[in-house]
Amino acid sequence: MTKTFLDNNAKKTDIFLKKYLNQQVNSSLMAPMKYGSLSGGKKIRSSIIVGVGKLFNIKSKKLLNICAAVECIHSYSLIHDDLPCMDNDKMRRGKMATHVKFSESTAILAGNSLLTLAFEVIVDKNYKIENKSKVDLVKALALCSGHTGIAGGQYLDLNLEKKKNFFLDILDMQKKKTGKLFNFCCFAVGIIAKKNIKELKSLSKLGEDIGLLFQLADDVIDFKGTKKLAGKSTKKDQKKGKSTLINLIGYEKAQSFALQLKKNILSKLKKHGKKANDLINTVHFILERNF
Repeated sequence: MTKTFLDNNAKKTDIFLKKYLNQQVNSSLMAPMKYGSLSGGKKIRSSIIVGVGKLFNIKSKKLLNICAAVECIHSYSLIHDDLPCMDNDKMRRGKMATHVKFSESTAILAGNSLLTLAFEVIVDKNYKIENKSKVDLVKALALCSGHTGIAGGQYLDLNLEKKKNFFLDILDMQKKKTGKLFNFCCFAVGIIAKKNIKELKSLSKLGEDIGLLFQLADDVIDFKGTKKLAGKSTKKDQKKGKSTLINLIGYEKAQSFALQLKKNILSKLKKHGKKANDLINTVHFILERNF
């Protein structure tokens, strides 16, 4: 059931995003933009958005613009992360990285274009939500994507390599690099559902914790997974001296930390009863890819 839920959401998001891209004025960057955003990937962030929507009886159709915007941001970050000046990865999602398929400069510009497209998708005139909600979503997405979010997290990831780091330093980096976009996934649904500030903060924290769990699972895939499972080269973190909890405290303790984090997340979701089933199953899937 979980895989069906994930597959259905990925398909819906891809169809929406492909249609949106096809409606754009055609340019030389359109091919690398589609290549980096549409081909492959489980679109787990979109499933988190839809799953949270079910907690508040919001239909997935009303959340598709947010799903597409988040996948644009995520794809932009992956395209840039793979660049030679960043993590220098040649493969992504089981195929050539965008800069290998096209060129380094083209990948940078395609990533930039997906970043800006995300905000266009949210403010689109055909997205029938209140203008105030659109403003709130744009601001939140900017905060989660820039120097206080993904970009800042990537900076820390690169600058913490081959250095002695503390537990909290690594958590801060991973919460920014991965957790902030998951933070937005949950927060954005709260905006659509017109939740109060306290509830929005709670949703943000939930998303950030799910994002941290996702990053821990990714670290495990790199540590002991296969190239086929990861869709890219594995066992790179140790070679590069990456700051991960596995490298700091060892696999067993990192696994225990992840399992406790998952337990805390699930305890928050279970109070929603059956409405949380898809979200709970998605959280299970995030970690059980590896453990």
